[in-house]
Amino acid sequence: MRSWRRKLQYIDESLQDKQWLNGHRFTIADGYLFTVLRWAYAVKLNMEGYRHIEAWMKHIAARPSVAAALEAEGLK
Repeated sequence: MRSWRRKLQYIDESLQDKQWLNGHRFTIADGYLFTVLRWAYAVKLNMEGYRHIEAWMKHIAARPSVAAALEAEGLK
C-alpha cells in the first residue's frame, strides 16, 4: 500500500501546477488514469489528502463527453 501512496503523491504533486497530466492538453493518459482512479474510489481506497487529484477528477467528470459516458453506463 505504501507504493500506491507514493504514486498518488507523485501524481498529486504533478497536477499542482497543471490542468492535465501532460500540461495544457487532455490526452489518453488523463482518460486512462481517470478510469483507474474511479476504480480506486469504487473499492473504497482512501483517497483523502490528494486535493489536486480530487480537483482534476472533478474537472474531467465535468467534461460533457465524460459526463454523458458515465451517465450512459450508470456510473454517475
